[in-house]
Amino acid sequence: MSSVSSLLRDLETTMVRGSADERTQILSRLTDLFLSTAAVMDDDQVGIFDVVIGRLSRAIELRARIELSERLAPVPNAPAGVVRQLALDEIAVARPVLVLSKRLTDQDLVAISAAKGRDHMLAITEREDLGEPVTDFLILRGGRLVTHAIAANHGARFSHHGMGVLVMRANQDDALHEALGERRDLPAELAAQLMAAAKSSARRRLGIGLDPELADVVDGAVERGARAVAAEVQIDGNLETINEALAEINRLKEAGELDEQTVVRFARSGAGEHAVCAVAVLAELGLPAAEQAVLGADRDAVLLLARGLGWSWETVAALIGLRKDFGKSDAAVERARQHFRTIPKETAQRVLGFLRMRDAQP
Repeated sequence: MSSVSSLLRDLETTMVRGSADERTQILSRLTDLFLSTAAVMDDDQVGIFDVVIGRLSRAIELRARIELSERLAPVPNAPAGVVRQLALDEIAVARPVLVLSKRLTDQDLVAISAAKGRDHMLAITEREDLGEPVTDFLILRGGRLVTHAIAANHGARFSHHGMGVLVMRANQDDALHEALGERRDLPAELAAQLMAAAKSSARRRLGIGLDPELADVVDGAVERGARAVAAEVQIDGNLETINEALAEINRLKEAGELDEQTVVRFARSGAGEHAVCAVAVLAELGLPAAEQAVLGADRDAVLLLARGLGWSWETVAALIGLRKDFGKSDAAVERARQHFRTIPKETAQRVLGFLRMRDAQP
């Protein structure tokens, strides 16, 4: 540590008589020395640098403090006092350590959030790992932007109470609802509450009001959208067959030969993989969502999809013919035909747009 002793002597002289540039140069030398030996230092040795760098960093200009924060942020055993000092500085200085430094404890992060406000909180939401005490405080005090950011951080952990508050707020906040919908750590009862809020939001935005028949269709669409991320294609046939079908459909699209009649032709010939792939491409949906619409348990979904695309009843009938479970009796098909003709086209188009939005979420 003789190098430290030499630097300390230089520091004393610089602090008394040195210029800002000289203080910055001394800080750079100290930081270089620390970084070159940090991996083998014990706590007492790090503590010496903590005192020395901390004293000097209070007497340097903004640009030098920013550089110091950037250099110390990724160091696992960076001087804890200096890191806390930098984290309480203005946001340009604080941000690197707030985002990266492992020297900041949950207690540190809560105290910094309370002392500094929104900009510092937003930086904290970018950390790879956040504990429940921090997220509870950010939810309580952070405001809408901070709440959205913390909900979108999949490395953040939430208490049951904190997650419950987020779900409650999502009832009136579509962006927050979408962020929570992508999480995999929602308790079952809160996931059910979130689904109920999604249905309510979809009805409100699509202007369906109290029409129970269309409302049921939208509810089914929301549930399919929520499952789409984890869904696997269930079309009859193996993955190779499905890939071949999709390649053929894409070739037809590039050649300008993919249209409604293509769907009818494949469906009537029993080529289910090709028909569903064609529906997916023409409707701008993923394969799981298209398959659910055509072959899923909600028999009305294909009616809504086709109506939104402006397709004819003949196309719908051909797609219904691909089903292997229920809804293919003459009476059921006639009911479907009557229902198809009563669905307002504008409403169907709005629902289709909603389905595309849900399906596009990563």
